[in-house]
Amino acid sequence: MADGSYALGTHPAERQRLERQHAIWRDEAVAAWERAGFTAGQRLLDLGCGPGFASLDLATLVGPTGRVLAIDSSPDYLDHLRRQAEERRLTQLQVLPLDLAREDGVATLPAPGGWDGAWCRWLCLFLPRLEPLLTLIAAALRPGGRLVLHDYIRWDTFALHPSDGGVARFVERTIAHWRSEGGDPDVAGRLPALLEAHGLRLLQARSLLACGDGHDPKALWLQDFLAAYPPRLAQAGFWTAADQGALEADLEQAARRQSLWVTPALVEQIWERPALGTPPALNTTP
Repeated sequence: MADGSYALGTHPAERQRLERQHAIWRDEAVAAWERAGFTAGQRLLDLGCGPGFASLDLATLVGPTGRVLAIDSSPDYLDHLRRQAEERRLTQLQVLPLDLAREDGVATLPAPGGWDGAWCRWLCLFLPRLEPLLTLIAAALRPGGRLVLHDYIRWDTFALHPSDGGVARFVERTIAHWRSEGGDPDVAGRLPALLEAHGLRLLQARSLLACGDGHDPKALWLQDFLAAYPPRLAQAGFWTAADQGALEADLEQAARRQSLWVTPALVEQIWERPALGTPPALNTTP
């Protein structure tokens, strides 16, 4: 992923927003790692690590006998992560600068075929080309190695009830903006066929869609994004002063009334590179 593809840039305020985002979704990530069997002593990849909040958690999980390689294309984010790893004395955590949409990723990756697992959250959504990433994943994992994915399958489920349409307009314009830049806000629905074609098998899948009132952590996460992203939409020509007025009217109404917030439909998928002779298996959990 090219540094410029970060939807809101890589400046300190956005890094802080991503830190809040990770804190809100951290329990789901940790539970997924446990389901995938990630544990002490393993060698794990964090693909599209950003500022590395998940990378730090993974490094703590694998401990000093393991290894975590955090991969991203943003020099600012990787420098931040290096400093954090040094301060916490997490010598098992290293970083690799790499654009995961590039074809030469496999050649850059150390120890191909020797990684126990990989973690990938909210990356595929923004990649205009998935093939380089999927090729790297298939080449990286050892037989029995696991891939844990969290990505969107229906971003248009993002909603506020009741609403006069401001939030719905924001959702529509954001989807249009991402698609105009080659992204796919429903990308998780394409991944099963693509990963199967790369020789992986699906072990588990589940929905992580959430809803709650305006004080729920995930509702606050949505509100955080609604505050941060409209200037980026406006800069790209997808947002007007009238749009912003409609959004603010929705938010003011939500602050006064009982309101239900619904997140974009996020799904978890756990994949495995099977050993030779392993029969197919699928456990899909609602």
